[in-house]
Amino acid sequence: MLHIVNDRTQASVSPMAFKTNGETGVANTNPQKGKQGVAKVIDLNQNKSVMLSYSPQLIISDQRTYSLHAPLSSKLSREDKYFMIENEMLGIVATGRTEAEAEHDFAQEFDFIYQRYNELSDGQMSERIQRIKTVLNTIVKEVTLN
Repeated sequence: MLHIVNDRTQASVSPMAFKTNGETGVANTNPQKGKQGVAKVIDLNQNKSVMLSYSPQLIISDQRTYSLHAPLSSKLSREDKYFMIENEMLGIVATGRTEAEAEHDFAQEFDFIYQRYNELSDGQMSERIQRIKTVLNTIVKEVTLN
């Protein structure tokens, strides 16, 4: 743990996830803002397991671009040296050594399930896959070829 300001006299501390220059972590901040209106960082935990949000409204795979009606809320986390993007609703888990690699893997997985599930008839799918197919077709506004 890297202590930026050794000031633990404040009664309340607000944890806040951060991402900067490819680094992720958690910063504990004092919610009472200083002279410049900026929260004071009390301590900083870099490269720790941290959960952030990944919410694309445009998904670009190698073959297709998907425009969505609204951002697709997913979890972005970092474990050790790997990034992971997970969308439980769609059953997608994407990984990469960098955030960009994880985003690319997510786009490829999204493209695969969208195309595959729409090729199958309902009789060829489990109820769970049918529900995912319905969600996919509801959230996708437009598909264009790259």
